[in-house]
Amino acid sequence: MKTINKIITLCFGIALLISCNQYTDGINEDPNNFQNAPAELLIGQGNLAVIKLSESQSSRVAGIWVDHFTGSDRQYELLQIYGTTASDYDDDWDDIYTNGLAQAKLAEDGAVEIENPILEGVAQIQQAILLGEAAALWGDVPNTEALDNVTYPNPNYDNQLEVLSYVQNLLTKAISNLGGVKVSDFYNNGYVLNEATWKEVAHSLKARYYMIVKNYPMALLEAKMGVSSPEASLMAFHSNAEGSKNLYYQFQVELRGGYLTAAGPSHLYNLLNGTTARLLDTPGDSKRLAFYFNGTNINTTEEGYFAVDASFPVVSWIETKLIEAEAEQRVNMGTAGEPAFTEVRNYLATAYGDVFPTSTSSGDQLLNEILEEKYVSLPGSLQVFHDARRTKNVLGIPIKKPNGTLLPQRFLYPQTEINSNDNFPGLIDLFTPTEVNK
Repeated sequence: MKTINKIITLCFGIALLISCNQYTDGINEDPNNFQNAPAELLIGQGNLAVIKLSESQSSRVAGIWVDHFTGSDRQYELLQIYGTTASDYDDDWDDIYTNGLAQAKLAEDGAVEIENPILEGVAQIQQAILLGEAAALWGDVPNTEALDNVTYPNPNYDNQLEVLSYVQNLLTKAISNLGGVKVSDFYNNGYVLNEATWKEVAHSLKARYYMIVKNYPMALLEAKMGVSSPEASLMAFHSNAEGSKNLYYQFQVELRGGYLTAAGPSHLYNLLNGTTARLLDTPGDSKRLAFYFNGTNINTTEEGYFAVDASFPVVSWIETKLIEAEAEQRVNMGTAGEPAFTEVRNYLATAYGDVFPTSTSSGDQLLNEILEEKYVSLPGSLQVFHDARRTKNVLGIPIKKPNGTLLPQRFLYPQTEINSNDNFPGLIDLFTPTEVNK
């Protein structure tokens, strides 16, 4: 799987780095030495790392484990039954720390030096996403001693909750730095040019990471200040140009056709085609099924969810609104989460041109309907994997390991850390919950 990841990184990175050429004209330093590159170029590398984390190998593995997809060939047949080893995560870890966090931190430092608060804020958002997802996926991870190989060649691991608290602090600083500037106006390499603002994205991220630690009142507060419309979602931009293709498309069509399907079928496929009843009956799911899947293959056709030029959500309005709905329901119960949930259902009815009835439920039934809508609405999203573990699989996602009783609870620490970091905290089983989910 390492070869696959390197090919995807190279192909996608070419287009993103070409788009950064405006920042490098006349620069004589070694272009491979990012430490000498201008902060505006480094921010593009950070965007690439965020998009790849959201849409590539980590996303596919999580998607198999929450049964959005089926691992149908070679290594993916093993992932299907939770067969995985530490070396499977070497590239994911390297993407986050070396290719992502290191560049984002250098960009932040460079922005401070040139007194550019907007650039500083975007770099802080990048770090927050990368660190937040690392902590959510692995638990304890390096933070305070990370990224300084001279002083800390063997970085200690920080407590998961402390890392997620640090993420919140990063986002608070980012909000202060960014004001109301649009993504389309500043440091947007790799993203769709729409109505998204960096400040709203940061609030949505605060809601996401408060949700992960089960701080529902704060998740509710931040979600209400988050991404305010579907057109303001932070979306990865793709086209049919070489190096800019949708990463799911690239994997399925150009690299490893047949590895990732919905054969079996997957739980998501069964929910959409009616084999498994939805908690809230949704006739419009027939349209959604045809959008996500082509037969039992992921839909990479021209009009499919995974088309070559299909944008991919990094921080979306749907995610934000369903965080708001769930948090409101948990905090105030009754039917408190219904208004935000109804907004999502009404949007889906318009988007698909079909029937998405609103809920008349209350209490735990409404809460679970909201959770199921998030499961169905965010195919391939890491957030669904986080939700499944946080809620102790309240939706009853099928366990695919023979005689198994649990979904995987974490990613394994990478072999590179086992081999090279003297402060590696020791092997932890795939089915041991991280601290936030105990």
